[in-house]
Amino acid sequence: MDKLYTAQVTVRAGRDGSIRSDDGRLEARLAFPRSMGGDGNGTNPEQLFAAGYAACFATTLAAVGKAAGTPLRDVEVSSEVDVLHEAGTFDLGVRLVVKATGAERRALEALIEKAKQACPYSRATKGSLATSITVAP
Repeated sequence: MDKLYTAQVTVRAGRDGSIRSDDGRLEARLAFPRSMGGDGNGTNPEQLFAAGYAACFATTLAAVGKAAGTPLRDVEVSSEVDVLHEAGTFDLGVRLVVKATGAERRALEALIEKAKQACPYSRATKGSLATSITVAP
């Protein structure tokens, strides 16, 4: 495989610290969410993951639709990432909800299935993350 891009980010002090990309385009304070005992005055890894996954899936879905001869418009992906805890271990759960115009519901569902096979985030988390991807009502 050819490397197309490398993202480089430095995190200082973990979840209650800060992040900064090598190019300075991403810089933010990190904080535990209030529900996990923090002050909530910063972003957190789950929000960043949710944004990355949703953006990647939306782009992949649009590309898959175009390649299939069904160009999609107004593609929107909402993402929820849960932190799950049981018996001293932590896991993540992801729910993506897709909206798009340019395809009927069944056709959009078929394109979503194809996008699951092509999206780098979906491929990277397959089998290791509880994920659901549905079409918005």
